[in-house]
Amino acid sequence: MSRFQQELSGQLGDFWKDRAEKELEYLKKQLEDNQITIDDNGVARNKIGRAVMSDLLEKLVCITDKVNVEATQAARDAELDESIAKYKANYKGPSEEEMVEMRAAFGAGSRIVNILTGDVVTV
Repeated sequence: MSRFQQELSGQLGDFWKDRAEKELEYLKKQLEDNQITIDDNGVARNKIGRAVMSDLLEKLVCITDKVNVEATQAARDAELDESIAKYKANYKGPSEEEMVEMRAAFGAGSRIVNILTGDVVTV
């Protein structure tokens, strides 16, 4: 059971239950105002058109049966893959300023790995 489900069920007390219920009311209003949309495939998107994250998706499931969890997660994963691919294509390596910051943070001679590109630099 997730933290939000515990809050909504009242397991964590009245304060958290009230907050969870208010959050669901707020999300209902966002749906009504098209701040959150759900397309014909059940993909939930935020106001800038991105597939919603899992915490928001969990809450949307509580208030509507139009959302498709698997389709939304697949859309979000595809968007993330695209963003990382663009980052990798445009990445030029650390700037001199970033190298100075890394030296200060990790010490001269440290090896730093960019987890998105796999590039390794020694500072």
